[in-house]
Amino acid sequence: MEKFVTFSELSEMLGISPSRLYDLIRDGIFPEPSRNPKNQRPYFRKEDVDSCRQVLATRVGLNGQPYTPNRKRKTGSATATLRDRHESLIASLSALGMTATPKQVDEAVKSLPDAGKGLEEGDLVKQVFLALRRKP
Repeated sequence: MEKFVTFSELSEMLGISPSRLYDLIRDGIFPEPSRNPKNQRPYFRKEDVDSCRQVLATRVGLNGQPYTPNRKRKTGSATATLRDRHESLIASLSALGMTATPKQVDEAVKSLPDAGKGLEEGDLVKQVFLALRRKP
């Protein structure tokens, strides 16, 4: 049986608000949801979720237009910043076909020189990807 994701679940998974998700679908950046024939509620298939993650990782929408994420507000909390950074890394790794938990990503980041500080996002993704591939 195929697993489906609700609109709210996808919004939470991607770390964006439901209204932002609606906007991205309307603009053709993200795929249109399928509809339940009984009640017309939207849902997303695994392929749709993967497409959304790919858009977040590549910053290019399904319509070919660049996707610019909303800037996150600074929280002043190092923990929140680290959590946000790991969510982005996990989404990028997922787009590359790798599944990783926050704990695995945290360990991989800590194994990098200076915990990856000073690396551009693309370089950080590459180094974490390589570190996780080396793990048994």
